[in-house]
Amino acid sequence: MNKIYLFLVFSLLLFSCNQKKNIRKSGICLSFDDRSVQEWFELRTLFQKYNARATFFITQFDSLNESDINKLRQLKQEGNEIGFHGALHVVSEYYIKENSYHTYLENEIFAGMEAMSKAGLPPSSFAYPYGSKYWFTDFLLLRYFKVLRTVSPLKQGENISELDEIFFNFDGKKSLGSVGMDLGSKLSKEMVRQAIKRAVLNQEVVMLHGHFPSKGPAKEPYQFDIEFLEFILNTADENGLKFYRFSDLIED
Repeated sequence: MNKIYLFLVFSLLLFSCNQKKNIRKSGICLSFDDRSVQEWFELRTLFQKYNARATFFITQFDSLNESDINKLRQLKQEGNEIGFHGALHVVSEYYIKENSYHTYLENEIFAGMEAMSKAGLPPSSFAYPYGSKYWFTDFLLLRYFKVLRTVSPLKQGENISELDEIFFNFDGKKSLGSVGMDLGSKLSKEMVRQAIKRAVLNQEVVMLHGHFPSKGPAKEPYQFDIEFLEFILNTADENGLKFYRFSDLIED
């Protein structure tokens, strides 16, 4: 009787682990930086069309008006994540060298976190302004955030499917890369297909980010075409990718 009981318990545990493993399948993690709140809010219909979720990394939160904050609250209520992108939007390494890490934490991190928390939007993920980080900033910030995101620039002629840092394989890593979808990043549709193909084959999550959505052709380096975003959403959906938020990637 005891042996049968133990066998059943073991089988249930194995089934539970396999179920959890199956949930953590291939996916895409989209994020948007800075504070284009109105323009992000207008993307809601597009996200809903593909049942997509994203992380919005907000900077200079204290400059937002109540209307902006309410829009962020609604984005969160609809399943998106509101992350943090710095109170001052500084290059961390330079700011620390010119001041101190205490000053960096007080002015760039704690001030913004406090303002967001008071508004009911406490952040659990952080995206470095300009992608600027080094080992010490990771060490400092992982005491306050579940996960950190930096930027992985695309070099001319580089095969995006070989850019390991933009693919997450559920190994517990908490400092992650992402490649831009903005005009300045020169990400092409074929590159998106390649990245999604690798994510599917390897059961990984590919990470892409942008800044300002443009209704027409993007003209500035930090703009992306909404049509291009829909291509990404549609391609991800057709390949059965799950849409992750950054906080979803790290177990509590």
